[in-house]
Amino acid sequence: IDIIAGADINEDNLNAFGKAYNISNLYIDYKDMLNEEMPDVVSICAYATDRRKMVLDAIDYGVKGIWCEKAFASSLKEADDMVQACRENNVSMIVSHMRRWSSEYQKVKDIIDSGGIGKLQSIVSHFSGSMLHTGTHAFDVLRWFAGDALWIEGWLENRQGNFQWDGIEDLGGRAFIQFKNNVYATVHAEAKSYFFFEFDIIGSHGRIRIGNNEVMEFYKPDKSKHYTGLNELHLKPFPEFESKNIWIEAARNLVGCMEGKMENLNSPEDGRAALEIALAIHESSKEEGRRIYLPLDNRELKVRSR
Repeated sequence: IDIIAGADINEDNLNAFGKAYNISNLYIDYKDMLNEEMPDVVSICAYATDRRKMVLDAIDYGVKGIWCEKAFASSLKEADDMVQACRENNVSMIVSHMRRWSSEYQKVKDIIDSGGIGKLQSIVSHFSGSMLHTGTHAFDVLRWFAGDALWIEGWLENRQGNFQWDGIEDLGGRAFIQFKNNVYATVHAEAKSYFFFEFDIIGSHGRIRIGNNEVMEFYKPDKSKHYTGLNELHLKPFPEFESKNIWIEAARNLVGCMEGKMENLNSPEDGRAALEIALAIHESSKEEGRRIYLPLDNRELKVRSR
């Protein structure tokens, strides 16, 4: 991949980008860039509220590979438009839920799938921030590990945003998720004064903790040091894995999809599914924690994600 051009409505940021990557083809209007440069691949980094239009415009201009930031969209209607456009125009898209390309998280996935902690039972998800902007990262990992969600109960925190718009603010809160395979997850996502993103994964024969700030712990049951005849969890060395650059792996995956040589590790459909969980939490909270079964009927519910 060669970086040939960039577009940004903020001229200072645009010039800094050009200097960092030694490119002079810089545009204030991204449509001018698409028309003049005719790129094969674009990375769409705008806020979710602008993403649908940019994706559809890129496809109209002939782009065949898209690296799309998260949250995937602001509503399911927007997400469906993007999924359909990719399918109809044979466009490869990856959604930037980056842990799918992480060597550490891929190792956790292998441990779960191979029965390394026994039967997966529950996952506790902690993060700071909001249900769409940060939460879709978490919900994508939960789906990756546990499969499709069946129903959701959610409660948003009582926090007012600093701006007004024609939709709902992207808040934090808490949720309970039941998956189709009877695994369940609890989500703790209230606003914090620090960044926090972590999973506590419980199986019938072990436990894994993984998160930011190099948290990687692996526990297996062994004889208790305190109680005769009982086993307790003991910290073991984390299984070995080959460390790779997460960004290079994502780019390699996108190109591999465009060439028909690789399976997409985080497709538009995956991006939509993570978004659906976040929106279902909003829908549940609006109805005082009512259980919301998926698929979510309300395709018009729109939440601003920055």
